[in-house]
Amino acid sequence: MLVNPEIPFLPQPLVLVVLAGLGLVAGSTMSAIAFRLPRGISWTAGRSRCASCSAELTWPDLIPLLSYIASRGRCRHCGAPIGWRYPLTEVVCAAWTVLLYLHLGATPAFPLLALWGYLLVALMWIDFDYQILPDELTLLGTVIAVAASLTRPGGAREALLGVAFGSGVLWLLAAAYLRIRGVEGMGGGDVKLAAMFGAALGWKLTVVTLFLAALAGSVWGIVLIARHRGGGQTALPFGSLLAPAAMLVCLWGERWISAYATLFGRH
Repeated sequence: MLVNPEIPFLPQPLVLVVLAGLGLVAGSTMSAIAFRLPRGISWTAGRSRCASCSAELTWPDLIPLLSYIASRGRCRHCGAPIGWRYPLTEVVCAAWTVLLYLHLGATPAFPLLALWGYLLVALMWIDFDYQILPDELTLLGTVIAVAASLTRPGGAREALLGVAFGSGVLWLLAAAYLRIRGVEGMGGGDVKLAAMFGAALGWKLTVVTLFLAALAGSVWGIVLIARHRGGGQTALPFGSLLAPAAMLVCLWGERWISAYATLFGRH
């Protein structure tokens, strides 16, 4: 049940449909950013092109999700397959927008955290492909997260604690790993990403985010070892785990903490 402020002059189902549409558009934009930014291509200028034949894409090719379905997942110019990642990203951003609205309602924090989540999606794919987390996105995301935190009472203090805890823990782990192993186990991008979600979530939810990402990383590592595709020294793109973990915790982390406290008799 939605308990937060609604948009008074529009029917609720229509609001959700509109938000889903905006999320699809945002997902298309994040796909373009994730493709262009690591390659040094401007993501604010220039038309999109097919990655296979370099044909310039026109508006029939750029309608989020519908273009993919209509073309049956292939470029209509050269017939090359279009990666499944593009429609998936659009659907994820649409779902994020709707779920965040159901969580926050029509509050000042909603558009800021919606954009924050979109940037996390782009960072997830970039880190997965290149094991980098561009400062252009993490620093922008941190500024947006701080702005969102200022819309709630005590938010500035929570943001500061979240940044200090998230970045501090990852920095200490990276420093300890380097000292013990003699090689880098975690890059500076992960530390900056922790600042980005720490500012939005506060220190308590940052703890949950780190735990969830570490758990997912352990499962990922076990699967790789079981399939003989990696070992104990295999590097994993930790940012690709931190980003979706932060989004999930933003939506449901408070409920998880409450359920945990209730389970152990603490209120």
